[in-house]
Amino acid sequence: MLFKKIFSFILAFFSLFFSGNLFQKEGQYFFKFTEDFAFEPLTHDEMKVKSEEIDLCRKWFDENIVFAGSNGKAPAYDFILGGKSLVKSLEEWSFSRSEESETGAVRRGGKTTVITLKNIKSGVTAEIEATIYEENATAEWFVKLINGSDKRSPVVSDLSAYNGTLPLKNAELFCARGSDDDAGDFTLMKAKSALLPLKLKCRDGRPSHEYLPYFNASSKDGGTVMAVGWTGQWSASFKTGSDGLFAKIGQKKIRGYLDAGEEIRSPLISLTFYSGKNPVKGFNMFRSFIKDCVYPENTPTVMNNMDILYVSSTRTAGDMLYDLEQVDPKALECIDYLWMDAGWYAFGGEDWADCVGTWRTSPERFPNGIKEISDWGKERGIGCLLWYEPERLTNRSELYEVGSKHEGWIVDLDPKSKLNTRIMWNLGNDEAREYLTQLISQSLTDNGISVYRQDFNYSPASHWNYADRHFYSGRTGFAENHYVTGLYTYLDTLLAEHPGLLIDNCSSGGKRLDLEMARRSVPMWRSDYNCDQEHEDLLDATQAHTYSLSFWLPISGTYINFSDEYALRSSIMSILLSPMDPTVDALEKYRTEREMLQRDFFPISYGGVDKSGVTAMQYGDKDEGCVLVYKHENVGKGSFSAVFSGLEPDKSYTVTDIDDPDRPVTFSGRELLDGAYKVAFGEGRKAYVIRYSAS
Repeated sequence: MLFKKIFSFILAFFSLFFSGNLFQKEGQYFFKFTEDFAFEPLTHDEMKVKSEEIDLCRKWFDENIVFAGSNGKAPAYDFILGGKSLVKSLEEWSFSRSEESETGAVRRGGKTTVITLKNIKSGVTAEIEATIYEENATAEWFVKLINGSDKRSPVVSDLSAYNGTLPLKNAELFCARGSDDDAGDFTLMKAKSALLPLKLKCRDGRPSHEYLPYFNASSKDGGTVMAVGWTGQWSASFKTGSDGLFAKIGQKKIRGYLDAGEEIRSPLISLTFYSGKNPVKGFNMFRSFIKDCVYPENTPTVMNNMDILYVSSTRTAGDMLYDLEQVDPKALECIDYLWMDAGWYAFGGEDWADCVGTWRTSPERFPNGIKEISDWGKERGIGCLLWYEPERLTNRSELYEVGSKHEGWIVDLDPKSKLNTRIMWNLGNDEAREYLTQLISQSLTDNGISVYRQDFNYSPASHWNYADRHFYSGRTGFAENHYVTGLYTYLDTLLAEHPGLLIDNCSSGGKRLDLEMARRSVPMWRSDYNCDQEHEDLLDATQAHTYSLSFWLPISGTYINFSDEYALRSSIMSILLSPMDPTVDALEKYRTEREMLQRDFFPISYGGVDKSGVTAMQYGDKDEGCVLVYKHENVGKGSFSAVFSGLEPDKSYTVTDIDDPDRPVTFSGRELLDGAYKVAFGEGRKAYVIRYSAS
């Protein structure tokens, strides 16, 4: 037993060391992050977006972005051109700007300005599309570099979307783990200012693999939430100084000349400014920004999907239609979309992945096509969701036959392999992107698809490195840059050609959760940890994922297990995938709570998958909301103090445990903020759902 404990400690130590969560100083090891922290409750008044926050955002935006450079102040972005940093060679650039747009003219809820910088010597132009969302106290921008001359530009490098200092003294930095098919996916972490400098990045080109691209810098005088929109390899570094917190964020590596007429762009950066010392306010202001201004306008509040084909290469249209006819009609009325996952397309291999890249149905299994299924749903007011993985193909697919005939259309790292399932379709090539766009767009039309599920099951970094060498004359990061911008063009075209289309952002479950993808899609399947229903801690992990991801994103989803009430309550989230035999209760019983998840989020207790832990969280506002409390199996009898937030202290509130609806209790807002409401724990695990409303 002692040997096992020592061995487990050694494994844990090296896991932390190689993940970057430990560092060495003067022979001692220190944790960069801690997960052991709690948050103070906030009143409704403390949660309000204040005029001082709006004014601070506007002042910062004008000084550091809109008028920066021309006002003699270095912009909050930077790049090197011909060996000279922009911020150190401002005299070599001319500055101009457009009029600020009307609200919503370019970005929903925002006013946009385009700042243009022209290099006097080289003909290179920098365009900064900058938007301020005043009601959300948020500013965002990205930098585009364009070679307007007829010859190669000087070498461009170190394109930093953000490069500046925030006036936050002794700041603590909150960040989160990314998705790694783990029970601890999305766990919130904190680094104290004493442990900075700190460097963070994603892994192998997927932006939320290893770390989420979101950061909350909090000090006693206020804070800033920073977000990155880049569906590629980003990096971020932070360090403290006498002026505050310095941050540098950009594409991890970019270096090379621009051909005549060529352009590249930086990641998108957003900053949300908040006052006060409580970081929970910042998290919620950022959540509101995502909901109000970023997520597609047609994103549903609650969405019920039913699994009719899940990773199958044998299931037929006849099988699905027969099973659909057996579903309880009342439950069917609660379904929004029929979910068809991988394996619907024609292929001749043994596994669903053998012919990814052949985007037509098997005539043997679907003699009348998928339209037969989607039409069945349409007659009943139900849409159809269909899985694609358009960026990956195999050498047994139809796309491979097409792409291999055109230089630069595919990136194949192993052309001699008998079965290569990780070939990249090059979205950085305009002709290849246009071909794929037309193919998938026509497939969506032919199949009657209303939700386009886009997966991405491989790490692209090595393919981009190969493409740099073979297609971009060795210019570092150029394949990635053109690919990522091509991806945005591809998705934007699909959305334009299919009004009302919803996009599910999967990527092996939650590995592409950056700001730019949030503008076009939502994660209906947030972690592949849910692929294995045999995990003993699956339900506790589901609770933990909801808790942890709620700090940043107000909508996510996964599969729901209906086996008991604990499972059902553990799966309270906006978007659910049910099996073929759902019950009305399973789909509708907690609709009210599921809708509440898009309101303010207040963390109460994080238990993770610790069998002796309690996970508790609140969603709502000053008028109504819910508290979810999950008591894990080894927690003993006693009482748990549920500390509420976001309430008006002088108001009266009625609080009801839905398991005891006939005995509501009344408290003042102040009493609830002070933890007066107690949950009585019995034996064994249990999930509590508590509703509150202003009396």
